[in-house]
Amino acid sequence: MLKHIFKPCIQRAVAGIAVPALAVLGACTTSGTISEPSQNFNSRVSIIVIHHTTADFDDSLHVLTQPSSKPVSSHYLIPEPDDTSYDRTKLRVHRLVPEEGRAWHAGVSHWAGKNGLNDQSIGIELVNQTYCHRSTVVDEGADQPAGRICFFPDFADSQIALLVDLLGEIKQRHPDVQPTHIIGHADIAPDRKIDPGPRFPWQRLYRLGYGAWYDDETVIRYWEQFTQQALPLANVQSALKAYGYGIEVTGLLDQQTKNVLRAFQMHFRPSRVTSEATTETVAVLYALIDKYYPDQLDELLHVEDEPEAAPDPEPGFEASLDPAEQA
Repeated sequence: MLKHIFKPCIQRAVAGIAVPALAVLGACTTSGTISEPSQNFNSRVSIIVIHHTTADFDDSLHVLTQPSSKPVSSHYLIPEPDDTSYDRTKLRVHRLVPEEGRAWHAGVSHWAGKNGLNDQSIGIELVNQTYCHRSTVVDEGADQPAGRICFFPDFADSQIALLVDLLGEIKQRHPDVQPTHIIGHADIAPDRKIDPGPRFPWQRLYRLGYGAWYDDETVIRYWEQFTQQALPLANVQSALKAYGYGIEVTGLLDQQTKNVLRAFQMHFRPSRVTSEATTETVAVLYALIDKYYPDQLDELLHVEDEPEAAPDPEPGFEASLDPAEQA
């Protein structure tokens, strides 16, 4: 019976005869699909991640679009001026992956309690030929080089202007992206990434309406407070976690904490990247919490009382123990 229903419908469509919207159960072909918009949905996109490429436009485009043993991609690629590999006279934003698609740009990543951010983010690559030199000097007693030194070129105004326009368009399509969810690759993968680096103009971006930044007066207030009474490192780790970073609260200045502090400082205090919880760094962090997550502020400022010291044992107590137990 369905065959007899659909056949005349197809014949009328071919003949150019309009089919009523509700005819034949409302859909003879896909063009007959009825739209009944629901209010119960949101965008899959909640995060925008900004990267730099370290390579020129031509090499970046090849890496981001061609198959390889370790394929990567991003949704957008923005060239920089004076790049001899870019063959256009005017800079343009290049779309590589549709926004509804899943670009492979975030890798192993974490932000705001979520892992594997490719599923819920848009990746934007800016051509910026940052490079690092790894030391050939080996630490005494170690089997690897002592470290590296990195060089970060400025981002051109024309490049940032294209980015701002693009962010405006993305925000129109995905209005649920919060200011604290416009972040860098280093923020979501601080153990292995440094982009977009300390020269990226996060504060300028904020002043143009995109991303998060702190208020100077609030930083001063917390700086005065923490100068008098420093917070335990566990509180600082908890505040970094509350802001969005993937960090385990250990109370120790371990490697994961140094990595996160470095990423935070490159984003919010690039003039002094120390990987340490300096008083000004902690003041900036709490100013951001105060501004964007004020409901968590009291808990993050609360300092646990130190446990009371155990009373001294009674005289002769240790001597009464078995030597094996004392060991």
